[in-house]
Amino acid sequence: MNNKLILFIALAFMGISVFSQTTEKKRALTQKDYAPWKVLRNTQISNDGRWISYEVNPQKGDGMLYIYNREYQRYDSVARGYNAKFSADSKFMVFKIKPQQDTVLKAKLAKLKKEKMPKDSLGIYVLEKNDLTKIARVKSYRLPEKGSEWVAYLMEKPLAAKDTTATTDTITIKPKKKKNKGKGSRLVMEKVIEGKTFNFEDVTDYTVAESGSLFAFVRQVNDSVDSTFVVCFSPKKESHRTVFQNEGSAKKVATDRSGHQLAFVFSADTAKEKNYNLMYWRQKAKTATMVVDSLTTGMISGWCVSEYRTPSFSENGERLFFGTAPAVETQPKDTLPEDEKPHVDIWNWKDPLLQPQQKKQLENERKRSYLAVYYPGKNRMVQIADKEVPEVRTFGKGNTETALGYSDLPYRQLISWDDTYRDYYAVDLTSGTKKLLLRKKQSYAGLSPRGKYILWYETADSSWYAENVETGKTISLTKDIPVNFYYELNDVPQLPGNYGVAGWTQKDGHVLIYDKYDIWKLDPEGKEPPKNLTAGYGRRNEIRFRYLKLDKEQEYTEEEMTLSGFNFRDKSGGYYRIALKQGGAPKLLISGDVRFSGLKKAKEASVVIWQKQAFNLYPDLWWSNTGFQAPVQVTFLDKQRNPFLWGNVRLVHWISDDGDSLTGLFYTPENLDPAKKYPLLVYFYERSSDGLHRFRHPSPSRSIINPSYCVSNDYLVFVPDIPYTVGYPGQSAYKAVVSGTLAMLDRFPFIDRQNMGLQGQSWGGYQVAFLVTRTNLYKAAMAGAPVSNMTSAYGGIRWGSGMSRMFQYEKTQSRIGGTLWEKPLRYIENSPVFYADKVETPLLIMHNDNDGAVPWYQGIEFFVALRRLHKPAWMLTYNNEEHNLTKWPDRMDLDIRMYQFFDHYLKNAPEPHWMKYGIPAIEKGINKGYSPDGQ
Repeated sequence: MNNKLILFIALAFMGISVFSQTTEKKRALTQKDYAPWKVLRNTQISNDGRWISYEVNPQKGDGMLYIYNREYQRYDSVARGYNAKFSADSKFMVFKIKPQQDTVLKAKLAKLKKEKMPKDSLGIYVLEKNDLTKIARVKSYRLPEKGSEWVAYLMEKPLAAKDTTATTDTITIKPKKKKNKGKGSRLVMEKVIEGKTFNFEDVTDYTVAESGSLFAFVRQVNDSVDSTFVVCFSPKKESHRTVFQNEGSAKKVATDRSGHQLAFVFSADTAKEKNYNLMYWRQKAKTATMVVDSLTTGMISGWCVSEYRTPSFSENGERLFFGTAPAVETQPKDTLPEDEKPHVDIWNWKDPLLQPQQKKQLENERKRSYLAVYYPGKNRMVQIADKEVPEVRTFGKGNTETALGYSDLPYRQLISWDDTYRDYYAVDLTSGTKKLLLRKKQSYAGLSPRGKYILWYETADSSWYAENVETGKTISLTKDIPVNFYYELNDVPQLPGNYGVAGWTQKDGHVLIYDKYDIWKLDPEGKEPPKNLTAGYGRRNEIRFRYLKLDKEQEYTEEEMTLSGFNFRDKSGGYYRIALKQGGAPKLLISGDVRFSGLKKAKEASVVIWQKQAFNLYPDLWWSNTGFQAPVQVTFLDKQRNPFLWGNVRLVHWISDDGDSLTGLFYTPENLDPAKKYPLLVYFYERSSDGLHRFRHPSPSRSIINPSYCVSNDYLVFVPDIPYTVGYPGQSAYKAVVSGTLAMLDRFPFIDRQNMGLQGQSWGGYQVAFLVTRTNLYKAAMAGAPVSNMTSAYGGIRWGSGMSRMFQYEKTQSRIGGTLWEKPLRYIENSPVFYADKVETPLLIMHNDNDGAVPWYQGIEFFVALRRLHKPAWMLTYNNEEHNLTKWPDRMDLDIRMYQFFDHYLKNAPEPHWMKYGIPAIEKGINKGYSPDGQ
């Protein structure tokens, strides 16, 4: 092939001039560019739509909170601000301020105690005045959801007078001269615009009514005895009153929406283990009274109010929900030291859950509570959940007469090798009686907002069903509709799931259900025929429509529905609108060869904010009206890419050896020279092609390669989708990955076929390990957290959850489709360790000693097998790290070593010391071995 033809192919592929002058001034990304790279987070818009806030944070270092005035396109910023929230009246904004990272680092090096470490400050920003107030050492704050000019914030405990270590650049609160005997700290109520403040000491818990008409808090004072005070503060009257005072402990204070009712739990017990009562106060009452204790009618014998569930009121204020649990019993005093006791876990074959899973859930089980309800108007308690039906979910914001109970207790053993199954019950909130609705269902089930119908998906026939809870009338909603409602790409050895539910229309009239593309409006009574709300437009054009609820308080679907649209053909995105009543082809509002995300609407204005991104387009923030007309860009973080060589990506298609049409992604450098040869890295994990327009922030690896970094450094990257055949996961990966690689070699002559590498993590890491036992097509490979021996992994534990790994092989991702004794050959044939002697490809493994998903010994098994066979192999084990790396220093280290490994084999770079000689344990932490000379 001559150079002109090669150039033509490259130009057609890239769609740009490969020798543009702009690339001459650019440079490749390096690991030093990661830390200062800025990431946009936590976007929000004020209720009136005039103000927008967002955080811009470097990946390591101090970030910035920005406040943007939409009308005047004016910006302001606060260093290290985060967790911001606009007031309901859009007059001010409240946020936390982190201490400087340098200050924190110095404190860590000084090994300061936790209470002496630098603490967050609070920022209050008055929007119209651009006025910022900072308050040092603030633990938390609360803002009401609706109109109030007040904010409450809880201070950290004051430092002792001699301690000045943890002061920051904000106002310092002077500590008290006398010793603080209270368990809490100072709570400040502030009327922001007027600058009025009210201070209360020794506060341990506080809340604010949604309406903003009431703040309530608990003061816990310890003089000679523990004394509790529950106090209500009225913003309107700017006064407070104590509604409860007693010796003991109170917590979990809560109000109803209006601020007319208050509840909390209280115990007068002096022992460490306490039993609690439910306390209740209503407006105009002098004091809170005990309404539920262990002797209340309706309480299960031997039970009491739980201290671990915060009480909550129904939206209409007629019900008070709380938790109950078996009363704690005082344990006899220990008479033996620990070393005189046996410490043993007893595994019993009849156990519903394995011991490791029980231990993982132990703390939650100790704190488990069972839902109950108290009726203030009737002074009556009803137990809702119990040990037979431990989980109950209310609907309609607690206003409905019926709740949904569910239990997996009869089927818990099946979790280890099959799936999660549940029985579902209709629970009468007036009487507590339970009616069995569904038995042993493994998929979604839920009540309509008013509790009239139960909706569920039946995996056995891939249909949606609805049952009238009162009459018991059951109908299939979808079995006669000539489209599939099951996941059409299912390739695991269990029945496919569904595409989900969009919601219910007003007054439980209809339910909206998704197929792969469209939205269907279905009558739960079966009287009206099914209606394709989107008129089949999605299926005809291969566009997936999904409902975006812009009003988060809306219980039902909105009359004017905003939809996201995703085109499966070209992976483009867009926003659409459709009228719920009429339906029809959705109206396109905005679209493009980008991915849209982060859509949020101002509560009281027709203004939205959103982001769009592509591989070579940063996900900057935009605003527009709800018709997306004349959009305005707010952030300009894409300019970060200007100094760097970036790249391009396109969809690629090929036919596998089995005749299947496959899809993948192919990334190339922006300064591609078609006359050169470029090394190729092949990465994969299930199907990835839908991520064509995903932006990849340059960042240190958690476990995988980064296409942005790779193409900037003159690598090509190929990411094939992998369809699977049950029983043959390894062979399926081989067919897709190898056929795809060969197709790319035929299509793009600038690929250096002598320098190609493989990389994958977890399930992808397993497939890398499998592939190097079957082919020598690739010169080097890196496998993160690979399963190397399915026979031992089958009987292993997912230590993060304590679950058995059997279900993965029998039913889900590992796709064997049977037990080890039913299909032993499939386990062996798909296990790389049994073919380790076939490996000729140098292999780098990462497997961490705290991996909660794939047991560490899987990496060890493969490494020691390769070592025994004198095959070139390395394993990186990051201490106390997870399945994917979480700590910045470890991520940086992996990033350096992984690319050094590939650079050495695929670019002929010098071999670093750690690869050539290793790092002895005695030099750990001293010599990193990055350079060839051993430093």
